[in-house]
Amino acid sequence: MASSIDVSTRAEKPRQHVGSATRDLVLALPFLALLYVQLVHHVLWRDELNALGIVWASPTIPSLFWHIHHEGHPWLWYVILWIPSRFTQSVLVLKYVEGIVSTAIILFVALRSPFRRWEKALILAGYFFVFEYTVLSRMYGVMLLAFVVYLYWRTKHRDLPVVSVLLLGVMASVDTIGIILSLALILEYAVAMYRSGRLFFGRRIAARALGLYAAILAFAVWSAKPAKDISWRTTGRPFADAKDMSHLYGAFLNYTVLPFIPVKSPRSHFFWNPWLHLHAAVYTVPMLLFVGMLYWAFRGRWNLLVMIGATIVAGTLLGHLIYPGSERHFGVVFLAFVAAAWMVRAEAPAELLPWPVYALLGLSAVCSIWAVAGQWVRPFSYDKAAAEWIVQNHLEGMPLVGNEDTSAVDVAQYLHRPVYMIECSCVDTYLLYSSRRDNYKKSWQAQRVLQAAHYYHDQPILFMMVHQMKPEERQPLEAEGFEIAPLAEFSEAEEISENFFFYRLTLKPEAKAH
Repeated sequence: MASSIDVSTRAEKPRQHVGSATRDLVLALPFLALLYVQLVHHVLWRDELNALGIVWASPTIPSLFWHIHHEGHPWLWYVILWIPSRFTQSVLVLKYVEGIVSTAIILFVALRSPFRRWEKALILAGYFFVFEYTVLSRMYGVMLLAFVVYLYWRTKHRDLPVVSVLLLGVMASVDTIGIILSLALILEYAVAMYRSGRLFFGRRIAARALGLYAAILAFAVWSAKPAKDISWRTTGRPFADAKDMSHLYGAFLNYTVLPFIPVKSPRSHFFWNPWLHLHAAVYTVPMLLFVGMLYWAFRGRWNLLVMIGATIVAGTLLGHLIYPGSERHFGVVFLAFVAAAWMVRAEAPAELLPWPVYALLGLSAVCSIWAVAGQWVRPFSYDKAAAEWIVQNHLEGMPLVGNEDTSAVDVAQYLHRPVYMIECSCVDTYLLYSSRRDNYKKSWQAQRVLQAAHYYHDQPILFMMVHQMKPEERQPLEAEGFEIAPLAEFSEAEEISENFFFYRLTLKPEAKAH
């Protein structure tokens, strides 16, 4: 009889497993549907498109890495895009790649994470899973995929450190915040093993694993090493605010408040990329609240507290010393929080998670509702609409001149044609962050536009700006001999720098070069 009971039990487990997997897959379906609808609806913008412009302009891997050194990001995302870019010139390749990566993220969380089904729904409904790291077609989706797979290995296969460090190496090869996150996860692993007396299951294995990670990290850092002529105009000079303590505190607030309130107030009518505009003291209360909730949720688990704390400290130093950052960077703290919750759930599958975990996940889910709704109020960018307007009005053969270069290049990439960028007095189909654009002053606009007109043999030019031309900008152009005719405007984009205003500039005969 004992034998028959064992057989029936063994037969029942596969059926239970299949049924559970089916329910998990059903859970994933609405999130997959939301992902695909958003991907179709989302309008690509400069940070997404410029990576594609770079790979199109890189016929070889060495030329690709030359460009990467001007980007300030590690190599992996550009190499991933470089492969399909050999076969297509469509910007949709960005969405296809992101769609594949994001589908894998959702399925992995739904089918392989240790959370209860309603907890999985809370995580998948969070802002960074719904929009920032999945719909925006950038490198962060690759980081998130490696992150969730690593957590699975970390909690299920603790005797496979080589596989773990390979996944951590993928994170480090994506972005600076991937480096921060991977180092914090290694620190968590080391603290956990030290406290259990089994540090990395032996020194020899530890040395091999860390050596492999160090090699991958070194290559990632080398690939992101700034070129000698890299531009600092957009990001600001590193260490410029190193002695400013208020700047340091502001960076700390960014990495403690905005990971959990990742959208703007609905009163602003926009949702994306919040900034702490009010006096820093106003955000001290939510900062203390969130830090306190994190401590309460994981108190006594020093490996998790060290991991989250290290992420906050490293992010703060990055924001203070190198680059102020934006929501995509601040989200690294939210991922560290998810990692901690994942490990707690894996250790205690029968217990409820601490209440602050549910509170913070719920807050992120509420913010994602505002983000999803906000995408249907206005386009994320008007670059595609601007390019279509040029074609519809048969202006694609007209010399195209743009200011600012960071946005003008979007239209060029949609049109697959070059644009004259007045900041660098150069013609290109993508933005090269080189020092040739750093010395530009706004007061030079009229002079640079005149140079562009002469470059095109004094033909009428199609001049595009990211804001409506002001009287103080119109007058110098008229003084240089231009007749200015407004043609079209595309305003109220979700990303403010992705608005476009078009003007036909025609040189009077007496102003033409001879």
